[in-house]
Amino acid sequence: MSAIFLVDDDNDVRESLQWMLEAKGLQTTGFDSAAAFLDAVDRDQTGVAILDIEMPGMDGLALQQELNRRGSLLSVIILTGHANVPRAVSALKSGALDFLEKPVDGARLLPLIERGLRASRERQQEDSQAGDWQAKLAQLTERETQLMQLVVEGKTNKEICDRLFIAQRTVEIHRANLLKKMGVKNAAELAFLVGRQNR
Repeated sequence: MSAIFLVDDDNDVRESLQWMLEAKGLQTTGFDSAAAFLDAVDRDQTGVAILDIEMPGMDGLALQQELNRRGSLLSVIILTGHANVPRAVSALKSGALDFLEKPVDGARLLPLIERGLRASRERQQEDSQAGDWQAKLAQLTERETQLMQLVVEGKTNKEICDRLFIAQRTVEIHRANLLKKMGVKNAAELAFLVGRQNR
């Protein structure tokens, strides 16, 4: 389930943001440090992390980098008490949705949160599809993997026979097994599946 996390060492800021978001029906969880947040949230969690840039220990930018390193699905919004262009650029280059100054304007924050929740769910879906794809590939024999490449290139059974030096009946058997393992009905569906993974 998607969630909204507030990571800020300033208790007053954290509580006022929680109050504002919960008044809009958004459930939030607050943390007073990056370490506490990282201990509590796992890599597969979806949602939005709103990170204060100035915190003792690991600051918001370092926390953002750590989330990226872990392959986190969370969308990130950075908060700051003092506008700083180089740090804002760094946050945005690292994938933050935006860099907002305190006190936070709810009219700007709420649409960002909605966008972040959508993006996080989309990443989860892509992650799941990539996992399914890897599981399917792992089932293939070496010959089926070779065959898949040739089928996707549009080669006929006869051309595949010539390329792999095997009988046509053997190609037909391998092809049927390949389509079954990849969960598709024909070569066109297989080509679409491969193309989508290679985007």
